[in-house]
This record gives sequence, structure tokens and C-alpha cells, in this order.
Amino acid sequence: MEFELGSILKLVKRRLLFIIVLCIAAVGLAGSVSYYVLQPKYEATASILIQGDRQQKAINDIMAGQKLVTTYGEIIRSSRIAEEVVRTLQLKMTAEELLKNVKTRTNSESLVTTVIVTNSKAQRATDIANGFGEAFNANIQSIMGVENVVFLDRAKVPSDPVSPKPVFNMAVAFGLALITGIAISILRELMEKPVRSAKDIQLDLQLPLLGTVGKLKPRKRRNKAKTKSAEGATSYEEENANIILPGTTEVI
Repeated sequence: MEFELGSILKLVKRRLLFIIVLCIAAVGLAGSVSYYVLQPKYEATASILIQGDRQQKAINDIMAGQKLVTTYGEIIRSSRIAEEVVRTLQLKMTAEELLKNVKTRTNSESLVTTVIVTNSKAQRATDIANGFGEAFNANIQSIMGVENVVFLDRAKVPSDPVSPKPVFNMAVAFGLALITGIAISILRELMEKPVRSAKDIQLDLQLPLLGTVGKLKPRKRRNKAKTKSAEGATSYEEENANIILPGTTEVI
């Protein structure tokens, strides 16, 4: 069976109740999970600026700083810096567990490195981001023997979580449920293979259509004729049953 736009719209109209129920259930489930099951995550960011040595030329400072940005990003996420943050903030986790929620963002055209920390508590995320900036600033001289790092922007307490996003999740759930409902309806239509018109027979059999026969309605006159004939036969039998022959008293 071929599906055109018109036939799909008719199919959706016939299965509209099923599709609506499926969409409502999907949106309700997504909203419930987003609001009551998933734990909110907050994101805090701190920025570190790499400066050049004043004794060098400005252009050389920028080129050298750009080459060091990637290296500094890896140092920030090193176990040495993470262990110091755990010890300073007295976190109940290991350095490896802490680094799972820490990432850095660098740009080859910029001298700024950004530390991004994700945590279920907004204040804790902020403290950890600032802790990484302070620990890196305190240890970079002993690690690389340079003093060209400045703590540019300290992290601020985020007001809104970055995840989950209930509205976005419910919108995605609605779209997926709508597509799934239409797909299921089409699949059921193909499995049932209903024949609703002569065109369906022609498409299924791949034979030319010579003609069609309209619907035949039962005749009511035949039933009436049968009823009259039955009544006539009954009355005839009753008349014959009451015949009395002359000279006798018996009823035949």
C-alpha cells in the first residue's frame, strides 16, 4: 500500500486518540523525571590569564603565550592540582573522582584558560572552580618556573542549573512520541492490509481494473411475497381442514 500525504493525514485522523494519549504520556513522563528524579547540576567557571615577560617584545609574548595555553590547560587538570584542591576544601572524594567533573576550555587565539566545574550544589561548584584557579596559580612557578599567570575572573555562584532542562526534555519527548505514534499507526495499517477501495485491490494485485460492482441492497419485496404466500398457504390449509362431505358428519 502506498502512502501519500492525503492518506497519511487520514490515517492520523483515524488514530488521533492513540497519538494524543501517547504524546501526553511521554510529556508527563519526561516532566516527572526531569523535576523529581534527575538531580540538578550547576556549572561554575573561573578564568586564568597568561601574561608575557615584560622584557620580551609584545608580539613574542602573544605567540609564546598561545603555545602555552594548551599546556597550562593540561596542568590545571593534573592530579597534583586536583589533590591540592581536595586537601584545601576537605572534599570527601579522590582526585580522580574530582577530575571527572572538571574540564578546561582553551583557545589558540586567546591567552585565557577557563576552568569549568560541574556539581550538584551551586556553592560547591563555585568553591571547586576557584580552588583550581588558586592551586594552579600557586604551583605554576614550581612546575614551570614562570610567574606569568594571573587569576583573571573568580567563579560566581550560579543561580540556575545547567541540567536537567525540563522544558527542553518535554519538547523532545513530545516530538519523539508524535513521530512514534505516526510510525506505529502506519505499521499497523500495513500489517492489517485493509481493502477500502478498488484502487487498493489494483495496487495489491498489480492488475488492471476492468470495472466495479456497486453495493447490493437486499430486496424487501421478496420477504413480503414470501409472507403473503405463507399466509395464503396457511388459510388454504385451514379451509380444507374444515370441509364436510354431504351425507356425513365427519370433518375432513
